[in-house]
Amino acid sequence: MQRQPFKLIYIDAFAGAGRSRVRSQNNDDPSLDLPIDDEQAAAEEEFIAGSPVRALETGRGFDYYFFFDADERRTAQLEQLKREYPGRKIQIKTGDANEGVQKLAAHFHQRPYARGVAFLDPYGPHLHWRTVESLAATGKVDVIINFPLAMAINRLITRDGEIPENWVAILDACFGTHEWHALVYETEGDLFGEETVRKSEATAERLLGLYHERLRQAFGHSVTPSLIRNTKGNPLYYLLWASSNERGVPIAKHIMEMGDRVRLPGNRRRTGDSRGA
Repeated sequence: MQRQPFKLIYIDAFAGAGRSRVRSQNNDDPSLDLPIDDEQAAAEEEFIAGSPVRALETGRGFDYYFFFDADERRTAQLEQLKREYPGRKIQIKTGDANEGVQKLAAHFHQRPYARGVAFLDPYGPHLHWRTVESLAATGKVDVIINFPLAMAINRLITRDGEIPENWVAILDACFGTHEWHALVYETEGDLFGEETVRKSEATAERLLGLYHERLRQAFGHSVTPSLIRNTKGNPLYYLLWASSNERGVPIAKHIMEMGDRVRLPGNRRRTGDSRGA
C-alpha cells in the first residue's frame, strides 16, 4: 500500500501504555505487587516495545495513528510518544475503546482514499462484536485480533451452565450472538430419567470456530488462526486476521503458519477463505 496514493491509518483499540514491562524473577507475580525502590527498578526491569511503539517504528509507517485506552494513567504515558515521535500524527483517546473505534469507523466514508489496520488486543472479553462489525463495514480496514479464549473467555463459562447474567451479557456482546451457549453445553439423561447440563470438552474449539466463521462472514477473507502460548507452553490467546481485500491473504497465511497450527471444527475450508467458501 505504500506505493499507492492512500492515507494509511493505524488503530490500536486497547493500546496500553505503549511499552510493556518485563518483571524480574524476584517480582514476576503481578498479584504480589512487591514494592521496590528506584535503584532496584533501574537494575532489574526491562522494557519491550508495545504495539503502539512497534507501529510507530514500522518502515515508512502510517499517516495517522489512533490509540485508545480506558485508563487515564496509560493514556498519559501514551502522550509521551508524541514527543518521542514528533513527525507522526498521533491521536490518543481516553475512554471506552469500543465506542471510540466505532465512531472512527463511521467516519471512514468521508476519507475515500483511507486504508487502515486495526490491532484489537483486549485485556479480557471486552472487545464487542459491534466494534469488529463497524470496521468490516468500512471495507477499508484489516483487523488483527488477539482473541483471549483460554485466558479470559473460557473462564466465564461455568461447568454446570449456571452463568451470572452479567457474564452472559459480556459473552453475547463479545460474540455478537447467543449462539455460543448452545455450542458449549450438552444435555445428558441419567438413570432416573433426569437431564443434566454439562460443559462440553470441545468448548474452546467450538467457540473459536464460531468467532472465526463470523469474522469471515463479516469481512469476506480470513485465514486459519494461530495459537499463542506463554513461556511455559500454556495457551494465552489466538491470533486472527480478516480483511475485505483478498490480496492480503497470502501474507497473513504465511505469518500465521509460523505459530501453532489450529484445527477448526468441521474441517471446512478456512485458509484463504472467500465469501463463497
